[in-house]
Amino acid sequence: MLSWMQKHKKYLVVTIWVSTIAFVGAGFVGWGAYDLNSNRATSVAKVGHRNISVQELQQKYDRLYQYYNNVFEGKLTQEKAEELGLENAALQAAIQENLLLNFADDIGLSVNKDDVLKYIIVDPTFQKDGVFDKNLYYDVLRRARINPTDFEDNLKLTILLDKLRTILNLPASKEDIAMMEASFFMQDKLAVQVVNADQNEIKIDEKELKDLWEINKNNYMTKTLYGIDTYFVESEKSDANESVLKSYYNENQDKYKGSDDKIKPFSEVKAEVNKDYNIEQSKTNALEKYVAVKKAELATNGFISVNEDNATFSLDEIKGAKVGEVIKPFIYKDGYLIARIKSITPPQPMSFEQARANVLEIYKSKKEKEILTAKAKDTLQNFKGTDVGFVSREVNGSIAGLNESDTRAFVSQLFDTNNTKGYVILDDKAVVYDILEQRLLTNNINNNYKQITQQNVAMLKNNELIKDLTNKLLKYYEVKEYVKR
Repeated sequence: MLSWMQKHKKYLVVTIWVSTIAFVGAGFVGWGAYDLNSNRATSVAKVGHRNISVQELQQKYDRLYQYYNNVFEGKLTQEKAEELGLENAALQAAIQENLLLNFADDIGLSVNKDDVLKYIIVDPTFQKDGVFDKNLYYDVLRRARINPTDFEDNLKLTILLDKLRTILNLPASKEDIAMMEASFFMQDKLAVQVVNADQNEIKIDEKELKDLWEINKNNYMTKTLYGIDTYFVESEKSDANESVLKSYYNENQDKYKGSDDKIKPFSEVKAEVNKDYNIEQSKTNALEKYVAVKKAELATNGFISVNEDNATFSLDEIKGAKVGEVIKPFIYKDGYLIARIKSITPPQPMSFEQARANVLEIYKSKKEKEILTAKAKDTLQNFKGTDVGFVSREVNGSIAGLNESDTRAFVSQLFDTNNTKGYVILDDKAVVYDILEQRLLTNNINNNYKQITQQNVAMLKNNELIKDLTNKLLKYYEVKEYVKR
């Protein structure tokens, strides 16, 4: 657990205290609809006497995007960002921050030019050989396209929040740290016995199976079915001369990469290049046929029914289209496909027969857990476990014949319970246990772990304090939102 905390400590909590400008290629977000009131047209919300500008909200969004992009190892997409609700989270973060800024104003905290200067001159970004460089400061902001006044105004908010944080800060007490250490560094001496499930013990009751489907039938839906009238435009079959193909290859080399992500030599992919070139040369003909189909001057000559399971092309080509719409030609097999949407059948609940295989999996899993639970309870009454010695949260390897994955799952649940005797249900087995003895290894904790523990205790306490404070401030300061969520 602590090794994970140490590795990921910079991602553990996105705190409200971070108020520096982040530069992320997330694109500007459209924050709902605005009206023409001069105050509301430049703000997305008002908290107490402070307005939240579009720019401020965008900065919050960018920081959240950067955080989750790091979590997803640089693979966060706009679609995933929308699924995570980053727009709403950014607005909520801005509101919470401005509640605190209002509170800081009202208790008499303020920021002057000297405060701003102190922050700027100690920032390594603006230092040369460890000393603040004024020219570097302006050059960094210029290259980042940030107006110095805007940067310093933004920095004032950071400083004001830091001053408030200093006043409110709750240090981690010895008791707090001891409690956290007890949670992380406790070792249990265990006796365990593994109980396995036998698939032959599961008896299928068709009535129970059908009842389970009836209760959950809206979870078993068919896929959207598209009925499509088609016209296929076959590509040209000519063999282009080598110089033309080499030119096409050079312009489209990224299409011809191997599994090692290296571009294959022309000699290896010549046939593929010739095929792609012919398809490209057929595009004009396909577009002409598309116009003719669209004008009803040319009849379609095929029909297919496709859903996500049987489609031989990406459904992105037709998703969002309406019945009767003719889709522009897209590459399909050795040519282009022109499609007219004839029908769209939306998802509907599957019949019992259609859903039976899926329901059966859930049914078997449910029955397996019932059987395992009964066996585990019986084993607990007549427990004859094997002593496996002391086990900690950071268990390495396996115990009692479990694989490493099952061992970690068992230990994780074990340390989350207060029962000295009991059982843990895993996928296809149960682990019955008896805690014979406990010991706390605080003497063996290295300073690095102690520091991480102390930081996390303080962070948890202060996050709870801020959460409680902002909830109170919501009742004290009026919040007006000018955008639709």
